[in-house]
Amino acid sequence: MRYFKFAFLIYAISLTSCVSLKKSIYLQGEYTKALAEVERDYSATKSDYIVKPNDNLYIRVTSTDERTSAFLNFDMRSTNGRIDNPMAATLAGYRVDLDGSINYPFIGKIYVQGLTISEVRDKIQIAVSKYLDTSSVDVKLLNDNITIIGEVREPGRFLLYAEEINLLEAISMAGDMTDFANRKTVRLIRKEGEVQQMIKINTLDEKIMFSPYFYLKAGDIIYVEPRRLKSWQLSSIPVGLTLTAINTAILIYTVYIVNQD
Repeated sequence: MRYFKFAFLIYAISLTSCVSLKKSIYLQGEYTKALAEVERDYSATKSDYIVKPNDNLYIRVTSTDERTSAFLNFDMRSTNGRIDNPMAATLAGYRVDLDGSINYPFIGKIYVQGLTISEVRDKIQIAVSKYLDTSSVDVKLLNDNITIIGEVREPGRFLLYAEEINLLEAISMAGDMTDFANRKTVRLIRKEGEVQQMIKINTLDEKIMFSPYFYLKAGDIIYVEPRRLKSWQLSSIPVGLTLTAINTAILIYTVYIVNQD
């Protein structure tokens, strides 16, 4: 009877094994349909970013006439030539005013609201060509950041240095999801103009690679929901807690059962 109780105790604890692989592996599934058919169902078309008031733009003009182009460029000495944090980005950029324009030195106001980054580049290139015969203009969005919160190991706000980043790359920046994360319900909060959107994404489904929400935009917020524990869902308990419970059970058996012999 004594050994039966101990065996039952070990069996009960074993139910709290590590998180099920099926609930942890991203992009599950098999390509049972042709790739073209999957792409038709889940279009991954990406729209270009549209400049709006309060955006911060990095603008750099290069030319063979370095003395003239220097007057058109921001003095990078105030940021030590680096733009690797929000403060440096604020100092190095041109803020889009509420009227939708930037005040560019020696050129004046340039209306940029409603344009894509490439369209802003072309517009500034035309304005600069009045002063420089041969020049090149580079424009980047400095407020390009996303926020990741919830069941991730390192939540926070992250600056984006690549022109595009997908959902899984963003989650890796936050140290990946925790064992308690609900990978089936990751919420993407996005503002398109005056419209606020909230989309639920299942990261276990491989078809998200063809979703229009797989690639992120500046200002996106990712919220990873916690997994809801149920009385029968003991598999959600992480490995560390499981091993602790097993060790405790062995200790109890050793002290109260074996020592009684």
